Amino acid sequence: MEHLKNSRPNLVYIFPDEFRAQSMGFRGEDPVITPNLDAFAAESLVFQNAYSNSPLCSPYRGILFTGRYPYENGVVNNCHSGRPDCYLRREAKCFSDILADNGYQCGYIGKWHLDFPKEEDYPFVDSCREDGFVWDAYTPPGKCRHGFSFWYSYGCCDRHFTPHYWKNEMGIEARIDIKQWSPVHETDVAVDYIRNASTDKPFALFLAHNPPHMPFEEVPEEYLNLYEGKNARELLTRPNAVTTGIAAENVKRYFAAISGLDAQLKRVLDALEEKGIRDNTIVIYTSDHGEMMGSHGRMYKGCCYDEAFKVPLIIRYPEKIRPRNTDMLISTVDLMPTMLEMMGLGECIPGDIAGHSVGDAILGNRDGEIRQVLYTLTDNRCGFADARYTFAMERPDAGAPYEILLYDHQEDPFQMHNIAEENPELVKECYRQLVKMLEDCGNPLAQKLRMDGAG
Repeated sequence: MEHLKNSRPNLVYIFPDEFRAQSMGFRGEDPVITPNLDAFAAESLVFQNAYSNSPLCSPYRGILFTGRYPYENGVVNNCHSGRPDCYLRREAKCFSDILADNGYQCGYIGKWHLDFPKEEDYPFVDSCREDGFVWDAYTPPGKCRHGFSFWYSYGCCDRHFTPHYWKNEMGIEARIDIKQWSPVHETDVAVDYIRNASTDKPFALFLAHNPPHMPFEEVPEEYLNLYEGKNARELLTRPNAVTTGIAAENVKRYFAAISGLDAQLKRVLDALEEKGIRDNTIVIYTSDHGEMMGSHGRMYKGCCYDEAFKVPLIIRYPEKIRPRNTDMLISTVDLMPTMLEMMGLGECIPGDIAGHSVGDAILGNRDGEIRQVLYTLTDNRCGFADARYTFAMERPDAGAPYEILLYDHQEDPFQMHNIAEENPELVKECYRQLVKMLEDCGNPLAQKLRMDGAG
């Protein structure tokens, strides 16, 4: 077997954008068609309670690679031209830097979204939005790529049928423009990478698809056809969902994109099988955040509700991990140290990160203990979830009062009944715990909340 040349496992980390945990067929929640994910889950460790600490594209990525929360790593919001101070610092010690320093071949394919576009880049990048900001960005070779020697990526551009990329050492003017659904093209690149990866040392490949992120209408007909004849009421089955409006218009497209991603997963898994490295490769399937898609009358992400806050997390490692489901709570900040420990690099986990490894528990086929997961988005949204409750404070802008939200997972799994008002003592205790969690991760909001008090 080829993998015997390597003492450490390979890693394939697949994270499509805006893919909610509930939209996987094997969970029996959304009526979505995902036969390959279902089969993959049957071979894997499946987390029922995986959370995105900051359910927004750039903050998630910053947390993933640094093991630190937004106010520690500088990626406090989405990166675009209007936020020149919001980007991943080149001096940050990232997960990929550690892997590269320890002999891994590191590759990145797809959406990066951790740099802000510089004015000199504007002729070569794409705004892709109508909000007046430039969202796309070019990441030059060197320290800003944090150890990735294979690079086939872009900043942020939501054109799924006409994506573009910058490859390896090519300059910004050598942009590659493609006319193909981006997940198919990126999977082509990923399969080629796996087939040609050197067997003299292990590799770590990150595959960051943009769909099912909007624009939802940019999805191939072959996947839409899987839902032919289905209406919004048949697809939006969650009791908390509104079956009219934007969600009704887009749910079929959203599910179709997920079915298309399901087909691409099979291609990646087949490539590992064909190369003979299946057993010694850790494959992780997850997402940066979810999508509300009509639940609670909302769309998109950036809120504490499970449809946005929870993400898929499926880990397959045939040599070490027994297939099973786990109720253990885990969040983005814990993934970096957990993966390092699983890859035999536990001694390389930085001592100053916020995340905690549960790699030993995963490899030992048992549950580790992470009691709470923090939810933080700028100063306007913060909270946490634990095994019983979700507690959150949200406001539309900095000048408005916070709305207090408290949901009981056991009694109210669809978060339809805010019990904050009738449980003032529990709210005070949750408030105290939240302030302590924010203090521990260096969030300056903690001081203000401590001064304000629960009232």
